[in-house]
Amino acid sequence: MDEGTIAAISTPLGEGGIGIVRLSGPDAIRIASGLFRSPRSRRLTDAPTHTIHYGHIVVADRVVDEVLVSVLRAPRTYTREDVVEINCHGGVVATRAVLDAVLAAGARMAERGEFTERAFLNGRISLDQAKAVLDVVQARTTLGLEAAVDRLGGRFSDALDRMRRSLAEILADLEIEIDYPDVDVDVDAVLPRIEALSQRVDVLLAQSEGGRVIREGLTVAIVGRPNVGKSTLLNALLAEERAIVTPIPGTTRDTIEEEASLGGVPVRWIDTAGLREPADPVEAEGVRRTERAIDRSDLVVCLLDRSEPLTREDREILERPWDVPSILVINKIDLPDRLGDLPTVRLTERIEVSAKDGTGVGDLREAIVRLLLGGQLPTRNSVLLLDAWERDLIRRVGASLRQAAETARAGQSADMIAEDLRMAYRTGGELQGIDVSESILDAVFERFCVGK
Repeated sequence: MDEGTIAAISTPLGEGGIGIVRLSGPDAIRIASGLFRSPRSRRLTDAPTHTIHYGHIVVADRVVDEVLVSVLRAPRTYTREDVVEINCHGGVVATRAVLDAVLAAGARMAERGEFTERAFLNGRISLDQAKAVLDVVQARTTLGLEAAVDRLGGRFSDALDRMRRSLAEILADLEIEIDYPDVDVDVDAVLPRIEALSQRVDVLLAQSEGGRVIREGLTVAIVGRPNVGKSTLLNALLAEERAIVTPIPGTTRDTIEEEASLGGVPVRWIDTAGLREPADPVEAEGVRRTERAIDRSDLVVCLLDRSEPLTREDREILERPWDVPSILVINKIDLPDRLGDLPTVRLTERIEVSAKDGTGVGDLREAIVRLLLGGQLPTRNSVLLLDAWERDLIRRVGASLRQAAETARAGQSADMIAEDLRMAYRTGGELQGIDVSESILDAVFERFCVGK
């Protein structure tokens, strides 16, 4: 990593109250001081740490902007380096002008996530906490934010640390048996300790699955022939008029996608074009897009109109072999029943609603929770926001622990048990960022914005 001084705009570009240009590195305070002019003639190089100073950024006797400058000296900073934050007026031109002045004075443009990467490399935060920073920024629901804040506070890091300490203690006992065979060590007593660790790993995996749902969200497609009330149902689920609703069949010619929280879980609701034999090329494209939406959905809501007799298109939808959980929803229960008897279908649940007045929509939400989340919404303490790489490493830790337990139950030697435990210990170290490869670090931090 280049040890020079980096700078970037840390607030979103666009009009706003303020924009922040952040510097970090050995020359951060010197560079900012050379550009800063204060009515009190105070130089930033003489400023105490964690202080804010009013003045102007000046380049060649030209005032660039009126600013407030925060001076934070190492090591009590985000990166454990000297950090300066220049608070200027919001807007693309003002913040860019201040950044250009800083770069011309000797800083270089920060790479994506480089501020957080420096915080990790300088021991300020763990790799797990570094990832949590991105989770906080990208949180899509309140529950997602709470889980990310918990992770940033070290909840997962602490669990990993306790697990590896327990592994180290077991390995230390086994090493005595390996190095000093004459010393009486009860190898059989190791098995319950390994099994207890394995159970803790299983809990982490279960919590990471809940976290996956929080991070990635779920997708629900509403399908049916034209004019059965798909758009009205979407509006009822969103509690807003998002889709156009008319009595004319085929109003929706494309998929309409909208995201809303379902008990803290981000759900992408998709209102699809009516499934029927298309009458023109535009409708045919709408049907193709509906099929693509169905393919990427976690659950399908199959909608029928109770006020009309069952049609051929209805039957085809009912008899379709859905590859994901599916709910049959009978709509328009506020109107006379002309639907008649339904054929035996494979759909998982059946709900009756009136999308127009909202009757039964709550039952539909509960059915979705039951089918996709096991009937229980995730809570702050029951989820861990882990990515696919971390979940894979946890599975590998669990596999090594199970193998160690099998080896112990088979009465094998202490060194064979220890070998499986060493593998679990090393893999756990990767999760903590110990001896992790540079390519993994690059993959983590390139997902950040430039100023974070």
